[in-house]
Amino acid sequence: MKKQILFLVLFLLSFSLFAQPDRENPAVTGINKLPAHVPFVPFKSLEQALKGNVEASPYFQSLNGNWKFNWTENLQQQPEGFYMPDFDASSWREIPVPYNWELLGYGTPIYVNQPYEWTTDPQPPKVPRNYNPVGSYIKYFSIPSAWKDREVILHFGAVKSAFYLWVNGQKVGYSQGSKLPAEFDITAYLQKGENKLAIQVFRWSDGSYLECQDFWRISGIERDVFLWASPKVSITDFFAKPELDDNYKNGKLKVDVLVKDFSGKKVGKTFSVEVKLFDIEGNLLKQFARNFEIQKEEASLLKLEMAVEDPAKWTAETPNLYSLVLELKDKKGKSLEFVSNKIGFRKVEIKSGQLLV
Repeated sequence: MKKQILFLVLFLLSFSLFAQPDRENPAVTGINKLPAHVPFVPFKSLEQALKGNVEASPYFQSLNGNWKFNWTENLQQQPEGFYMPDFDASSWREIPVPYNWELLGYGTPIYVNQPYEWTTDPQPPKVPRNYNPVGSYIKYFSIPSAWKDREVILHFGAVKSAFYLWVNGQKVGYSQGSKLPAEFDITAYLQKGENKLAIQVFRWSDGSYLECQDFWRISGIERDVFLWASPKVSITDFFAKPELDDNYKNGKLKVDVLVKDFSGKKVGKTFSVEVKLFDIEGNLLKQFARNFEIQKEEASLLKLEMAVEDPAKWTAETPNLYSLVLELKDKKGKSLEFVSNKIGFRKVEIKSGQLLV
């Protein structure tokens, strides 16, 4: 009898966990979401990378602008199957993206420090179900022909508080983290010609319990939405660490570069990453390269390092910045992509209980 009761309790517990919505599950902050990385978009040439104008890259496409929009007080009232290709949303209104829907009259903007805006009796991780507004968004887009055989990434700068994503009726993933970017690889979901993007945004999720502070409680797609495309073998992340010696005179630049093969083809390909450092005037100061073998659908971590003699220092009074450019090449020396960022040589340390920069 005791064994039967224990089995029943475990069964009910496992069922309740399985039935728990993602927005009320602290263990779920994303589904099928790409790992976080330093912000960058690949460029086609060194000149573009040095200018650093992301919107000028041929591998960037903004999805900002007017989107089809529907607002309901809860999930039960949401239009069924709105994400399917044949759904007729011609009667829906439009909303600018990025924007907060309360500022256009959909629900109420709330300014409060504490308590939580939906209850004085919080029971985490539960959030309201009868009144937890849902915004349904639809956007149509086409992929440039030049992006053929490239990996296509969809970027959301910030969506509050949680959302599901569909492309052409196929469920892609889920994200929480209302002030963090969320990216998804949508290559496998795309079709020729026009594509349909649909997202379902919840005003509150269990992540809202982390946001009980003195600010406006508003919802929606709050920051830029765009697409970017990378080659099948591409740089997925990098970490530049410019340092100064103990005398604050000479510098050392350490760069970690993560490269991944998305092609799914044969292993053992030879590639190279070239690191270029340009001074404040735009002159090439130093460069060095590293050859490496990449494995099928795996990431390769490269660690590179070079000395920089007496660099112009970054301080509050003299915020000198250098341009760092990473160039990825194949075994024939053909440039596949360029990524760039600004870096500054400084030293941060704690001495006698003080934080010094």
